[in-house]
Amino acid sequence: MNIKEAKEEIRRAVEVYLDKNEFGDYTIPISKQRPIFMVGAPGIGGSVIIRLS
Repeated sequence: MNIKEAKEEIRRAVEVYLDKNEFGDYTIPISKQRPIFMVGAPGIGGSVIIRLS
């Protein structure tokens, strides 16, 4: 996966968390949402992905 693909995956995950139904309620309730973790060896570009998002 390259940086462009990783950014797209993060963007889609955040969109799903922020999606609301016609009543204004979150599709995934806040109590069910979990953090998005970026895990990897130092120097693989995690900070760059977040900085450029």
